[in-house]
Amino acid sequence: MLDEFFNGLASDIGNVFANYFVSLNDVMKLAQAAPNDVIDGFPSQALWSASKDLSNVIGTGVASVIISLFLFFELAAIFNRTDTKGLDGIYWILMAFLKVAVAITIAKNMSIIILMCFQISSEIVKGMQQSSTFNLLEFNSNDISQELIDYFKEKEAGTILGGYIVAQLANCVNHASIVIVKLVCQIRFIEIYVFTAVAPLPFCTFCNNEFKHIGISFIKRLLALALQGVFICIVCVFYVQIVNASIGSALDVSSNPTGAMFTMMGYSILLLIAVFQTGGWSKSLLQVN
Repeated sequence: MLDEFFNGLASDIGNVFANYFVSLNDVMKLAQAAPNDVIDGFPSQALWSASKDLSNVIGTGVASVIISLFLFFELAAIFNRTDTKGLDGIYWILMAFLKVAVAITIAKNMSIIILMCFQISSEIVKGMQQSSTFNLLEFNSNDISQELIDYFKEKEAGTILGGYIVAQLANCVNHASIVIVKLVCQIRFIEIYVFTAVAPLPFCTFCNNEFKHIGISFIKRLLALALQGVFICIVCVFYVQIVNASIGSALDVSSNPTGAMFTMMGYSILLLIAVFQTGGWSKSLLQVN
């Protein structure tokens, strides 16, 4: 009876690491998804619809008023210039109205522009997944679950209990890390929806030379959010590769199973830290404050 119990504990130790990378697939789906995609357990489509509605309200209302004010000030500046008489004056007035018309049109369609931006980043990740490198979300030849089972089935009760506790601790750390990583991905989506809702306001500043840096910074921030999804997917793949290399060559599971489990636990924490850094990396690359 006790032998069966401890053999079951040994099997449980191995099972913890048999599907250690499975939950990364959910992270990959979140990172590569477009804002309007269907995401299990997250109201992405409802949030996208709400952000579009807010964007349309702001685009047709507040943004139009701001653009009209910019037009008024620009026309006043044109009439005060001494070098804009005759045909030159007509040209600059027409250009001012054209610039405002383009700004209003774009402000009303910002949700479409933003969606295209994130769909491009999603397609980039999907394209990369066609390569063999991005299909390595598994242990491959370095599956340590059976090695752990074989090792602990031959050991005494105290060793098996100790290994079981370490395995469960590693399992808890891994699950907690994945949950937090998913939250980071979901917070990224919420940020996208908020930016979409207010997009017409910063973008309408493009029709004014003095304030257009606001619109430029806004576009850079959106691109950084899109790039962050790509970075998260790359981090997940590198995480798998690092663990495979560590378990496969640097650490002998049969001689030091506890060390192998602690190594897996440490790399779960490393994944969490790296995913937290992806936002900073994308902002740094695009020089966004």
